[in-house]
Amino acid sequence: MKKILFMLILLLLPFTGADDFQKYVESKGIWIWGSTLYDVGIDNFVDEMVEHNFSDVYLLVKDVSGYYTFDLIDDLLKETNGRFRVHAWIICFMDYSKGGWVDVNSTSYRQYLINDIIVPLVKMNVDGICLDYIRYPGNANGNTYPITSFCMEVRNAVKSINQNCILSAAVMPEMEANAYYYGQDYEEMAKYVDVLLPMTYTHNYKMPPSWVGEVVDYIKARANCKVQAIIQSLDDEGIFMDKEELKACIECALNNGSYGISFFRYPIADWQYEVIDEYIPIFDKIPPYVEIEYPQKDSLYIFGYRMMTLENKTVIIGYPREMIVNATDDRGIEKVEFYIDNEFVAEDKEEPYIFKLNKGCHQIKVISYDYSKNFASDETKICLFYV
Repeated sequence: MKKILFMLILLLLPFTGADDFQKYVESKGIWIWGSTLYDVGIDNFVDEMVEHNFSDVYLLVKDVSGYYTFDLIDDLLKETNGRFRVHAWIICFMDYSKGGWVDVNSTSYRQYLINDIIVPLVKMNVDGICLDYIRYPGNANGNTYPITSFCMEVRNAVKSINQNCILSAAVMPEMEANAYYYGQDYEEMAKYVDVLLPMTYTHNYKMPPSWVGEVVDYIKARANCKVQAIIQSLDDEGIFMDKEELKACIECALNNGSYGISFFRYPIADWQYEVIDEYIPIFDKIPPYVEIEYPQKDSLYIFGYRMMTLENKTVIIGYPREMIVNATDDRGIEKVEFYIDNEFVAEDKEEPYIFKLNKGCHQIKVISYDYSKNFASDETKICLFYV
């Protein structure tokens, strides 16, 4: 049903007057290190993500050193208040506190990852668990069972607590060689994860944007789950991908079936946002609620007291001379706009949503927007007479 709705929206877009440069995707994500989030500040980061319409954030919770903390992701979950999904990004079988690469067959380490890190995170109501370094270092010799079975174990643990928690895995992009060298069998892993995230890092692999599409197409042909390309917007040398390459990588991914796009890693350069902002996620399709709370419609007010019911208009004599709007949304209200006689006159981004009325008779309209650009409206005719 969701897929059908998504396709209908795409088909109807040309007739809605939408910006020709905007494209709608199911997911738009960004990857960020915990240290980077700490430096930039959670408030600033959330504001930036909301401004640029990101639907998914992958926050590094356990890094290659073996260190992990829940503090930052807990704070991020509270601050975002559902305006985008928060995934706990976990480095699995690389742990320098254990000497580097960890044996993927180690029962004790697998249980440590699940019981000490993954399960507590799911109980914190993270939106997703993302498994990274879920592989051999290159010496699997075709042995794929340990990786597949770990995916199964994690899925059982996650879904037993929260069926809606998204389980994803970052996978290598070597296509036909992947299973042999890294033990990652796309088809088998897809039976247990909700999303496979191929690391299509064009700079690391010195490949053109078309290669991103080839990887996505190869995995989608074999995996019965969603596939989303990770694009290397900032490489290991600290070089930001230029606009042309970024645009080409995105289009090659989407044209070959990537259900969304994500970018490795934050920060994003201003010129990159010029491209990224063209893509709008539609993960939230539920419009907000809005109502003109005061004055009550079709009423006569004299000096603040409602005297009687009128027909098709509201009359205020004296005071108060302000309109109060009630706007709510499960993911938060971005703003409320006010129109007088169909002309935009003001907006309010913070509660209470209040608007000072002009004397005379006017058609007043209010529109509330949530952070996914869904909207709802209410309107009434108000006549204000000063005394």
